[in-house]
Amino acid sequence: MGRRQGRMRRVLPVLAVIGALSSASAAADPLRVAVAANFQAAFDAVRGDFAIRAEATYGSSGLLYAQIVQGRPFDLFLSADAERPRQLVAEGRAANPAVYARGILVLLVNDGEPGPDWLRADRRIALANPATAPYGRAAVEVLDALNAQPQRIRALNVAQAFHFAASGAADGAFVALAQVRAKAVAAGRYWTVPAHLHAPIEQVGVVMRGARQVQSQAWLDELLGGAAQRRIGGIGYRTGLEVQD
Repeated sequence: MGRRQGRMRRVLPVLAVIGALSSASAAADPLRVAVAANFQAAFDAVRGDFAIRAEATYGSSGLLYAQIVQGRPFDLFLSADAERPRQLVAEGRAANPAVYARGILVLLVNDGEPGPDWLRADRRIALANPATAPYGRAAVEVLDALNAQPQRIRALNVAQAFHFAASGAADGAFVALAQVRAKAVAAGRYWTVPAHLHAPIEQVGVVMRGARQVQSQAWLDELLGGAAQRRIGGIGYRTGLEVQD
């Protein structure tokens, strides 16, 4: 019995050390963030300034939401809409929804003068899937409002829509202002769509419930802070720091 108790006394400190190392390792691992494709340039620009490291998986908001529901582990979800994050909150999967940016839709064209008349001509226009991507849904609203019926080429997300235009597979694309700025596209090649032509693109972030909820909330708080919001605004979004019209 004495020898057994001695062994247990030696094992318990070892287990405590292993547990502490495992916890430290988990804390040191980057947060896993599901990020709407339009926000890629902004995410890459700001994450290096944050105290907690994070790595992104990019995609359309609808597809990322589906992956979360199917069990893919994420610590944060930065959606391009408000509906899916709030649905995750209602389902008990996430907490603390917050608007981290407001999207600005633009029409990017390869030739001609971008604007309503360009859309009413015989064109091939790429847009993100409106069923899964808020920017795609906004693009459909714009086309309906202008009574424009160009040939539509459906993309998975705004990143692919941009690629279709850049490769010549489409004559133009509805994308995010942040994308054209990130690619240094000449101002004459895109038209900033008036906000009244589509519903607001409120991009909402949520903290996923789980072991790293505290770290995730701290990261989201930094994203909502003044320094990050000013940088996001310069990249091509409306932010909470601005006085809205």
